[in-house]
Amino acid sequence: MTHSRSERATHTMSTSRTALITGVSGQDGMFLARLLMSRGWKVVGTIRPGISSIARMSPYLEGVKLVEHDITDSLGFADLLSWHAPEAVFNLAAFSSVGRSWGDPELVMRTNGMAVVQMLDSILRYREKNTRDIRFLQASTAEIFGSDVSGHLDEDTAHRPRTPYAVAKSAAHDAVISYREHHGMHASNCILFNHESPFRGQQFVAGKIARTAAEVACGNPRARVTLGDIDIERDWGSARDYVQCMAAAVEHGEGGDYVVATGTSHTLRDMLVAAFASVGLDDPMPHVRLDPGMWSSTQADSLTGDPTRAATTLGWKASATFEEIIGEMVDVDVRRIRTGVEESVDYLRES
Repeated sequence: MTHSRSERATHTMSTSRTALITGVSGQDGMFLARLLMSRGWKVVGTIRPGISSIARMSPYLEGVKLVEHDITDSLGFADLLSWHAPEAVFNLAAFSSVGRSWGDPELVMRTNGMAVVQMLDSILRYREKNTRDIRFLQASTAEIFGSDVSGHLDEDTAHRPRTPYAVAKSAAHDAVISYREHHGMHASNCILFNHESPFRGQQFVAGKIARTAAEVACGNPRARVTLGDIDIERDWGSARDYVQCMAAAVEHGEGGDYVVATGTSHTLRDMLVAAFASVGLDDPMPHVRLDPGMWSSTQADSLTGDPTRAATTLGWKASATFEEIIGEMVDVDVRRIRTGVEESVDYLRES
């Protein structure tokens, strides 16, 4: 029987700790897998059956043992625990579009809410059977706070979710706390504020802006990006930074909940200016088409996080500046356009 290079590499690390990452083909899953492997972890990553993004992300996942798994399949998840015996589970898989969550709220609740409860219960039953704990990390979201918020939001800020996506994520967040408190599980929530990288899908607003700036810089003066309200404020950080907080939460002596944010907000207008300035262009507005219909009243005008607990308890803080994050995204898109190669490990800037 022959083994691929990645399978052989994984086999040689069989005595190391194993992490199971659901949704490993997303930007966060990819960065987290690479971070953990650099620290000696063996990584098993799940991908949704038939998902197309795996082809795009595969150059960055060498060394990860990839398995197809639908996270709503609770029996399949229990099998993964039995087969791979992970020390930690990082749940990054989710129905990820806030806007599209209105189109199938039942699927969103199963995927982002009930599936998390089933995972926690499977981990609890695994502990009872094997007398061994598995640590659990849930990728929570600032969307749980809703639209009517102000100031710096922390772990004690009340939840007022206003979309099916946020309702399901809020329920999952509370389930993690319940299992931690009632069963003594090492279970944590990382409340992730907006975070970007050159490897996030270009269906998201930051990716659209970066690509438009890159296209203009590469000689396409007609390139346009369509946006709703460019004066909304968000706390944007780096995905590369944020997975370090996830790892720190799992490594900590006990489970907890942590806002993962920079503590500073910027507008979409700021993002446009930063993206175009990174390629020497002064005025982005000729390349912006405004469509007020893209904005929803259920979305907050401003979201800013307070990462104090992550700093004091985990020793974590964001390191990349807003301008560095956006500049890197534009730079990689320029390279993609000029080379015709959309994905390459050469685009990674390892920390």
